[in-house]
Amino acid sequence: MTTTYSADIAKNAELHRFITDFYKVSDVKPPAENDPYLDYFVESATVIMASNKFEGSNAIAGMRHGMWTYVTKRHHVALNVATVVEDKDYLINGYVDYTLTNGKELRSEWAAFARFSSEDKSKMEFYQVYLDPTKMKEALTEN
Repeated sequence: MTTTYSADIAKNAELHRFITDFYKVSDVKPPAENDPYLDYFVESATVIMASNKFEGSNAIAGMRHGMWTYVTKRHHVALNVATVVEDKDYLINGYVDYTLTNGKELRSEWAAFARFSSEDKSKMEFYQVYLDPTKMKEALTEN
């Protein structure tokens, strides 16, 4: 599926590559050390995943490991990317397909807000994902 970008960023190859690569890395279980996911953030970044807040590289690394506790496979698809503030803030939406440790598969829709660092425009300083965890909780408790 192709990602649709708002007209002002339709030809921004650097942003397109960032979005594609970021979600590919998100779909890979993190190694014990040196998680490439962290390369997409400044060290002091804040990530909010649903209602959980993580500040700094160590906390974000812990979050990544925790996200794989009940998941064996995930695949993100970014459907749309739109500018909120030029070269800084973006809204993204899409879906993610999961395979859970109990063998169940499910799809969840998500939306995200990404703010890039003023000092290093190739990294995010803030990333918030809006996701309803209900489907996953239900799938994990079903027999």
